[in-house]
Amino acid sequence: MKMTLIFLYVSIFPSLVYSQQIDSLKIYSKTFDKERKILIYTPREYDIKPDSKYEVIYVFDAQAREFFDNVHSSLSFLNNSQFPMIVVGIVSEKRNRDFLPKNEYLETFKDYNGNLGDVDKFVSFLSNELIPYIDKHYRTLPKRISIGHSNGATFITYCLLKNPGIFDAYIAISPNYVYDKEQLVKMIEKFDPNQLKSTKFIYLCNANEGDKWISASKKVISSLKSRLFKDKIIIVSQDFSKTCNHTTVYPTGVINGLENYLDYQFFNVNNLIAYYSELYNKKLINLSPEILKNISHSFLIKGRIEDATKILLWAVQLFPDELYLYNKIGEMYQNQNNNSEAIKYYKLFKEKAEQHKDLFSQEQLENLKKIVDTQIKNLENK
Repeated sequence: MKMTLIFLYVSIFPSLVYSQQIDSLKIYSKTFDKERKILIYTPREYDIKPDSKYEVIYVFDAQAREFFDNVHSSLSFLNNSQFPMIVVGIVSEKRNRDFLPKNEYLETFKDYNGNLGDVDKFVSFLSNELIPYIDKHYRTLPKRISIGHSNGATFITYCLLKNPGIFDAYIAISPNYVYDKEQLVKMIEKFDPNQLKSTKFIYLCNANEGDKWISASKKVISSLKSRLFKDKIIIVSQDFSKTCNHTTVYPTGVINGLENYLDYQFFNVNNLIAYYSELYNKKLINLSPEILKNISHSFLIKGRIEDATKILLWAVQLFPDELYLYNKIGEMYQNQNNNSEAIKYYKLFKEKAEQHKDLFSQEQLENLKKIVDTQIKNLENK
């Protein structure tokens, strides 16, 4: 569906830190036949690296600006800007109408004063208007993450069930699963997981909202952890009922939800290699020996030397002529007391140096070979 931009830059908020930028847009939606306000955060890397693309986080309830700001601020601290993302905040003037499905019980209609039931229109707006607009006007990668609180968390769960292609990850903070006598709980129990064409990551947390809310959340968690969803859903759940109430849980949920998602997608070495390999093969991202050495170092500083080594071994597959990778892998294996593999890669380093001797002066090459020979000899004598 074509989207018309009504007011591109209502205002631009240059960040005081790292030149981050927030665009405030108003766009016309045919679905709602009115303008919708959107906030878009781009990290400092967006301007520094004009050829790079970024994953997108969609934040609901951005009419409460602190919700939106909390997400993009937390993200920078969590991953040290190594995996920067675009953050889109969606303003809802009538949040319950946007977020909640049509009621099945008259009591629900009365409880919400009839202010509900446009959820399918909101799903259509996201999938047919907003997301295509963001993908067209910003440099985005296909992976999308959603963050919702309370009824916003109910909404992103509804998206999973009704249009699972919209998001890849869901951070649901204190979802209202008691809504309409647990309508969403029943929907999940009847959901056919074969509708999921790819694995979904779900983070779900609750606060001190009372027994009914916690009970409904436990039912959802139990369903999503069942055998039916094996290999379809990766779910992490946390209970903050002893430390947080329904309001104060938001920043706690954001920090923990994002941290768990980053651990799953970017600090799980096998997931990271599979994901980046797919993007690289599709020419959606640029990789270089330097980028992969930096990623390897991020695992190393976490004390995960085996994972750091895996990244370098992958780098060698992609860049077999980057000779210093071989030396670095040799050092990694040596630090793991795997002397046979260390010797193997030191020898490969020496061979690669010989093949690329035009990179060195004769004196440099001879000194390098002596150093490597000494390392090999010391390891062979152990």
